Amino acid sequence: MEGTQYPVQGSQLDYYVAQRANTDFITDPGKAILLTIITCFIYGYYLIYKLVQRRDEHFKRMAGVADAAIAQLRVKAQGREDLIAPELQQLEQARMQMQTLAAERGAAIWLLICIFTGVGQFILWYLLMQDYRQHEAVEFQFFTLMSSALAKLGLSGEAGQAVPVIPEREFVTYVLLSIVTCCIYAYYWLYVMVKDFNDHLIAQVPWEDFLVTALR
Repeated sequence: MEGTQYPVQGSQLDYYVAQRANTDFITDPGKAILLTIITCFIYGYYLIYKLVQRRDEHFKRMAGVADAAIAQLRVKAQGREDLIAPELQQLEQARMQMQTLAAERGAAIWLLICIFTGVGQFILWYLLMQDYRQHEAVEFQFFTLMSSALAKLGLSGEAGQAVPVIPEREFVTYVLLSIVTCCIYAYYWLYVMVKDFNDHLIAQVPWEDFLVTALR
């Protein structure tokens, strides 16, 4: 018996882009910190769980977006592959990097680590800061390469440049300030973690929509 056929890869791209409503958790950072303080950090533990879950689900979804977008790009480029050969090669490299980064951290595991260890939250913040900066660099490189390839194929206008939005933050400085202020500064750090990743998710929405429109 033949397996399920997907004659139009664009439908898979539509699916992964539509899933951002379920995976890309966004919350108001100010309200989140206020609730964390009011509940004596009980809400903070919920926030920790959601931040790791958001990381895992978003990275996995974007790996799917990359797979589906490249597959549809190859369909559109049939007979003209040489025209976008450099972009295709780099896109495949970016896709593999996104697949590697999509390995789960595990929200439940990190929640328990943060609850039962004093340094767990600092370790987690370090990992998330590194993860998102690496992910954003690869992801926006992917969008830029796709824009270039689509422009060469005449499927979009002039090629655009995707610009990362997560700022460079010095982990050691944040740790020291949190210690010196008896963890008061850690609340600002949590605020930054929520806001930076919110900004990342919001910034890429028009790029995802651009891919869907150009490849449809």
